[in-house]
Amino acid sequence: MDDLHDQTDSSDDVFEPNTLDDEDEWKDVEPETFGPSFLSFGGNSKYRKMEDFLEDARDVYGVDLIHIKNTHGLDTFGMIKLINFVRTQMKNGQFRPDVSLENFLEGDKYLTPVFEDDALLYSIDDIFDIAETQEPPSLDGNVATFYSTLQVQDMIRENNQLHDQVAYYRSALQKTYLEKLDLLERVPSEPNGNGEKNGSPAKENDSDSHYFSSYAHNDIHETMLQDAVRTDAYRDFIYDNKHLFAGKVVLDVGCGTGILSMFCAKAGAAKVIAVDNSAIIDKAREIVFENGLGEIIQCLRGKIEEVTLPVQKVDIIISEWMGYCLLYEAMLDSVIWARNRYLEPDGLMVPSHATLQLSLFADDDYISDRVTFWNSVYGFQMSCMRDKAYDDIVIRTVKPDAVPSRSATFLQLPLHTVQKDDLTVTGADFVLPATKDMEQLHGFVIHFDVFFTTSRKADIQGAPISFTTGPLGPETHWQQALALIDTSKSEPPMLKANEQIHGSIALRKGNEYFRELEITIEWQDKNAQSDEQKPDGKRRQKWLMR
Repeated sequence: MDDLHDQTDSSDDVFEPNTLDDEDEWKDVEPETFGPSFLSFGGNSKYRKMEDFLEDARDVYGVDLIHIKNTHGLDTFGMIKLINFVRTQMKNGQFRPDVSLENFLEGDKYLTPVFEDDALLYSIDDIFDIAETQEPPSLDGNVATFYSTLQVQDMIRENNQLHDQVAYYRSALQKTYLEKLDLLERVPSEPNGNGEKNGSPAKENDSDSHYFSSYAHNDIHETMLQDAVRTDAYRDFIYDNKHLFAGKVVLDVGCGTGILSMFCAKAGAAKVIAVDNSAIIDKAREIVFENGLGEIIQCLRGKIEEVTLPVQKVDIIISEWMGYCLLYEAMLDSVIWARNRYLEPDGLMVPSHATLQLSLFADDDYISDRVTFWNSVYGFQMSCMRDKAYDDIVIRTVKPDAVPSRSATFLQLPLHTVQKDDLTVTGADFVLPATKDMEQLHGFVIHFDVFFTTSRKADIQGAPISFTTGPLGPETHWQQALALIDTSKSEPPMLKANEQIHGSIALRKGNEYFRELEITIEWQDKNAQSDEQKPDGKRRQKWLMR
């Protein structure tokens, strides 16, 4: 993710889209300095001095915090509600909010911070100190009646109680933040010491909360943004085809930090709607405003199936929906739903096509390090430690010389027409010819390719931009999916160059959790001839990706 750099300038640059040219837009601004900085209500500037923030809030957005505090006698909780109310209104496009008491004071709705680590909420004391230098007016009759109606006279505390209230609120914020950090630690999305991922972001079988929470943190977005193969492909397609985006309405499903939305805005899109159900949407909104694109890009939090878009139809849907093994996490289901609901009949899907590929795997060193290693560890047998080695799909980078075959396509997904039922593979036949001799076949490798076409009618042969996640291409954060053959019952076959492995592959969503995958492969195996359960010489094995 791109870090949010401080801006110490004032309000002269409010809401001016496309103020950065192509050469300057990614340059770092001046380095951060110590101390808190206060994000303006408009989200386009930061201030080191509270006085400067208050002046900007009053003169640019018509929110005079000092006057409101002194006029209505707001205490700490009242000020917190007021600040969060204003930030909420700004997020919803209300740049001159109505700060009448009835709009924010009643209930606890606006005690929840709009942005994580909002320095303004930690600095209520500074606002009170400034307010004390100005004579507070007496409460008028209407205000007094309102306070009596809401029975909130007890909320006006003495000054020595304010410190306790701020401490309590800060503690609650910190507790929430630490809970999120603990959640991140329980999500195994980081590679282990061998550069492998046993699965991907963890699941919570009875809800999607864990799935969306895993995308709320910076690390996973940093990994994706630093994947140049992935990000460059989207950028190059958008910038090389600006005529497709100029003046169009674009929907970004699962926008993350908003990088794809900003590419589209820079390419001339009239409006971009960025949707994400993770808390990262708050960072995306800040990033959008920081880059002067707040009038073009609208950020919405929620599931695409549940949010209400400000338009009936869109011209383009863009999304980076691909998971490990392409379909892990089942995000494509949501993209298909959005296409069926919002895309114009002649609209464009970006990307437009994806394919799943299968190839053979043979790597003696890997098997020695990860499987047979447990047969003798300093002279001790630990065979139980390899119990799951053959049950789960392993995500790792496979060396090109460990793939002794050409790949075979077993699933093609044309994104303009594919439906959810098409994502289940019931039994796709394949033929994998060996390209060199191998002493043993150790498993299968699954990867995917992605294509970007400029027309609904174009096929992948005419795609100007594409990329592969296969072992023969540049490494990506998706790596490859490795399914190891279980050797506990029979040895895998020895193959000669030009010999062929015939078989079929099935792929479907997991039984226990729909974002998981279940993969079954059946193939011809000479060593299976003596197995009474497989008299036809075929082997069959199932793997889970969880």
